[in-house]
Amino acid sequence: MAEYVLAVDVGSTALKAAFISKTGEVGAMTSIALSAPENRFVAEGWIWALKAAVDKLVSADESLRPAVPVLRQAQEPQGTQIVALAISGNGPTLVSENALTLRWNEYPAARLTIDETSPEEAHRFANSIFLPRILLFRDLIGDEYEATSHLFSGPEYLIWQLTGNALTILPEPRYEAAYWNNEVLEGFGIMTGKMPGFVELGHNCGMLLPNAQELLGLPAVPVIGVGPDFIAALIGTDTTEPGKICDRAGSSEGINMCVDKEIRAEGIRTLPGVKAGLWNISVLIPDSASLSEDVRLQKVVDGIQLLKKLAAENGVNFPNVITTTGGQAKDEAWFQKKRAALAELGLDLVIGTCVDAELEGDAKVAFSSLRA
Repeated sequence: MAEYVLAVDVGSTALKAAFISKTGEVGAMTSIALSAPENRFVAEGWIWALKAAVDKLVSADESLRPAVPVLRQAQEPQGTQIVALAISGNGPTLVSENALTLRWNEYPAARLTIDETSPEEAHRFANSIFLPRILLFRDLIGDEYEATSHLFSGPEYLIWQLTGNALTILPEPRYEAAYWNNEVLEGFGIMTGKMPGFVELGHNCGMLLPNAQELLGLPAVPVIGVGPDFIAALIGTDTTEPGKICDRAGSSEGINMCVDKEIRAEGIRTLPGVKAGLWNISVLIPDSASLSEDVRLQKVVDGIQLLKKLAAENGVNFPNVITTTGGQAKDEAWFQKKRAALAELGLDLVIGTCVDAELEGDAKVAFSSLRA
């Protein structure tokens, strides 16, 4: 009996889902547009988008062949078994228990000031991506902030709906400074109990609740937490070992390289890698999709040349293959144009098993978690 993970990624405007096997085979894949992505309660529709995605994945629609012929009667599997549901999504979107949503890309985030907490903590968390959004939620939507027992990051809200368990997925211990700890929450006057406690990447968040099983037509399976879509994409493109590089290109774009030493330089963002002791350096093109193709291409070339220069200066091997993922990778004409330009730099641009690598990453994490 073939085993599949239902991989789910919650985006800003759509929910993507796929059935993916332990060998990386995509049995079926779909994307469901969110009906009102700008709505203040957009998270309320995520579970319904997931239901629509599951219905579409198991349908007999020819466009989804080879479909996975399963699920409606879990006690009578028909050659395929769904062994887990794995979830990633955009952050730092924040969602209250009532589904009131503060999206990651709306409103300027609050600025952190030293006089609100100790200088040491303010310095350590100066680049936190979550603290400014939490403070903004508190200041912008004070009544809801006071009333809700928990504030969830995007994917963790859906996990809570499906399992009843409140948690926050920390990709790797060094990412704490990009999130929070109880001391800094207290320093900024944020109630510590509102932010669900940390669990590790690949945590078994609990079994699918009976009402969720009925709604989705799925059997009782574990829900595996993957967390940020950025991390899921790195895993899905195998950008988790030194010398691996990927181009994550949608409305914005990031060219990411895994290295075995901490490299900091102007023009790059340095973050911990997925694995302990490794780092991710990246060149960001925030407005990539809105640029003309020629300008966009030049920015990509410049970014890769910068990473190549830093690799040489730090004794790091630079790869000859770069994996691309995201919406821009689905544009065949653009893909070929970019591929030709990168070939002149000695790079072969490829697409992995799944063009939406977040889903591939979700499946890899889930199968690894199930084996542990």
